[in-house]
Amino acid sequence: MLSFFNRKRKYKDLSWLGVDIHSHVLPGLDDGATSVAESIAMLKQMQQLGIDQFYGTPHVFKRLYPNDLTSITNAYQQVIGVLGDRNIQLRYAAKYMADQDFEALLTQKYQPLLCLPGRHVLIDMPYTEESRNIDQIILSLQSMSYKPILAHPERYVFYHDAPQRIKRYKDRGCLLQINLLSMYGYYGPGEQKVTDYLLTHGLVDLIGTDVRQERHIEALEHFVRKQDLSGFFKNSPLQNETLFTITS
Repeated sequence: MLSFFNRKRKYKDLSWLGVDIHSHVLPGLDDGATSVAESIAMLKQMQQLGIDQFYGTPHVFKRLYPNDLTSITNAYQQVIGVLGDRNIQLRYAAKYMADQDFEALLTQKYQPLLCLPGRHVLIDMPYTEESRNIDQIILSLQSMSYKPILAHPERYVFYHDAPQRIKRYKDRGCLLQINLLSMYGYYGPGEQKVTDYLLTHGLVDLIGTDVRQERHIEALEHFVRKQDLSGFFKNSPLQNETLFTITS
C-alpha cells in the first residue's frame, strides 16, 4: 500500500484539489447539510482548508431522496441568497442512484439531468451490491450524449476483494471519482486499499470531498495537518480543474 504519511509536504492545505465536484452542502435534501446555516458553515470551513469552488451534488434516489430540479434549485438559491462571500463559488448538479427509477427517468424525453459542466453526470450504486443494470444505464447515458462519472467506486464493498473489476467502467468510457477521505483511511482499510489500487493503476480521474456533515470537514482538517496527498496522482492526473473550474 502507498505510504500516505511519509512524504515531503508541498501543500499545507487542499488548494491543490482546485474544485470539489462532489459534496452534500445544499440544505435539507439528503443526509447532508440540514439548514442554510449549516451549509454556510461547511463552505466557510472548507474555504479555510483551501477550497473555494464547489458543486453541491445531492442524491436523487426516488425511494429515499426524491429530489428534482425544483427542490435542488430552491435549496441552492437559499444558500446563495445568504452566502454573500464572492470568494466562494458554488454551483449545483446531482448524484443519481443507478436503479430502475433512474432508468425510467432516462426514458422521459423532457427531463434533462442535472449535470456537471460538459454534460457529465455523477452516478452512484448501493454500497452493498452492484446495480443490476449498471452497464445498460451507462450505455443509455452515452447514447444521449451524457458523460457518466462513477462516484467513489472504492466505497462499494463488493469490489474490495476484486478492485480490478472497476477497470471495466473506465473501459466503457466512465470517469472515476474517489473520495479524499478514502485516501486517508477514514472509512476503513478496504476503501483505502482499493483507492491505493486505483491510484497505482492510473484509474482515477477526479476527486471529491463527499462532505455531508461538519464532522467530515473536521476529519479533513485533522488529516491535512498530517499529510499532503497532492503527490499521489502521478499515475492518475486529476481533471477537476481542467473539466470543472467555475469561470463565472
